[in-house]
Amino acid sequence: MPLYFLDPCHVVLERWSIRERDDTGERHFVGFDTVNNDGRVSTPIRAFDPITRTGCTATGSTYQLVGRAGHDRDAEYVWSRVVRIWEIKSWKDVTLDLVPDWRQALEVDKPAQDN
Repeated sequence: MPLYFLDPCHVVLERWSIRERDDTGERHFVGFDTVNNDGRVSTPIRAFDPITRTGCTATGSTYQLVGRAGHDRDAEYVWSRVVRIWEIKSWKDVTLDLVPDWRQALEVDKPAQDN
């Protein structure tokens, strides 16, 4: 699976987690991108609201975390590649620290349909 970079956009992640680099303290969203149907790792998180589970990254993308936190095979593959490329020596999963209700599914708001 090749790695690629996308322009800033709105991303909806399922089976997500939040990872923190031990050396810099930078945090990244990791999960399954429901729009592109692919594993995804964000650039460093600049702002995050754990109540709405929305955040903004260094590139200006906005992320919405839906469903329960978890792990996705494609996202884990991308994360393992990013760890090597960005030379991340060690990291930790901080999902539980930042989103205490991570087991509760948060549904994405769906627009009302016209009849």
